[in-house]
Amino acid sequence: MVQEYEIIVIGGGPAGLSAGIFVARQKTSCLLISKDLGGQMNLIPKLENYPGTLMSSGPLLAKTLESQYLSFNGEIVYDTVQMIEETESGMKVKTSRSEYISKSIVLAPGKVPNNLGVENESTFSNKGVHYCTKCDAPFYQGRVTATVGVGGYLLESGILLSRMASKVYLIYKGGALGGDKEMIASIEKKENVQLVPQSSIKAISGNNTLQSIVVLDNSGKETTLQVDGLFIEMGSKINLDFVKHLVKINTKGEIEISEGNATAHPAIFAAGDATNIPYKQIVAACAGGATAGLSAFNYIERLKGKPGIRADWKKTIGDTIFHY
Repeated sequence: MVQEYEIIVIGGGPAGLSAGIFVARQKTSCLLISKDLGGQMNLIPKLENYPGTLMSSGPLLAKTLESQYLSFNGEIVYDTVQMIEETESGMKVKTSRSEYISKSIVLAPGKVPNNLGVENESTFSNKGVHYCTKCDAPFYQGRVTATVGVGGYLLESGILLSRMASKVYLIYKGGALGGDKEMIASIEKKENVQLVPQSSIKAISGNNTLQSIVVLDNSGKETTLQVDGLFIEMGSKINLDFVKHLVKINTKGEIEISEGNATAHPAIFAAGDATNIPYKQIVAACAGGATAGLSAFNYIERLKGKPGIRADWKKTIGDTIFHY
């Protein structure tokens, strides 16, 4: 028998968990489907820029958000969504193990950073190897770093690291840097940035943390560099194959959203890194998730002929509802 919910949230990162909290808090039946808990938050060993949180981590915040969601009787299934289809009874969500029906859907699948594919890469993840310069550059003040990537991702990484690290190796395959000319000019003026053109990373090594990388140039010459941190900025990928026939996707592969985090489909809302928001930060994802969750709730309320809500400032104690 196919299980039915009023709202299904797809994605267990900050956007999906926040959406789930604001849906389940309305005493609405809600199912959250995700491959894992936390998404890219699991790549953040130290979390410094989430308002109201000191000396936390991405995994700890994910667990906290999960606990909040479950406290409002929300449900979680760890599975992979394969397809969403429209039916007479609502939106059918097919996963690798089951099928579900809902009246509305919140999409928050997030994105996954592209990796180098080098041996030991995963071993040193968060132990010297990082995929978000904006997030982790502050931990390398006065230390030696390297960054490898493409286009604007690499340029931005190099500029951010140059402001904090004592030395930055900027590694790229081409003979010249590509991207914004002003950013390139800025990079070339940095005394602590060493350009390493026509090169790629062959190997990374260390003990408990990253200690060195082996760089291979186009002539076949290998050079070992002693570094404390390696930042990989190869862009990211967003998997939307399961829903691309129902929503509008822009040229960057992101879900187009409008006011209230609405998509092109009236029953589908979206939030987080998989959408066209300009700032891919946890706090922005949480805000978008809350908005998308409330919009989904209001959508099903309107189906029932009810007006919906504009705020969630209330507390029920016994038979009394206190608004604040």
